[in-house]
Amino acid sequence: MTEFSNEKTDTESNRETNDRIDLVDHVEVDCEATLGTGTITIGRLSSIAKGEVIQLDRSPADPIDLKVNGKVIARGEIVTVEGQFAIRLTQIG
Repeated sequence: MTEFSNEKTDTESNRETNDRIDLVDHVEVDCEATLGTGTITIGRLSSIAKGEVIQLDRSPADPIDLKVNGKVIARGEIVTVEGQFAIRLTQIG
């Protein structure tokens, strides 16, 4: 009598993972870069004017958070590419 194993080899598992990724690799997700956060009263918010400064909770040397669907997936530093802001990733995960 022949016995069959239900355990998958690493190759089979990798193939299944790649097949699942292929199903969604074309799906677009929203990314956002967060410089920092702050709080402001509604009273001040209703009276802010051009040129005012709102202080955030981070220093300019702190890394920027890269979020996908609201979850931080990486951190990095601000750079410019062809005249537009970009992030050079320094931490992933």
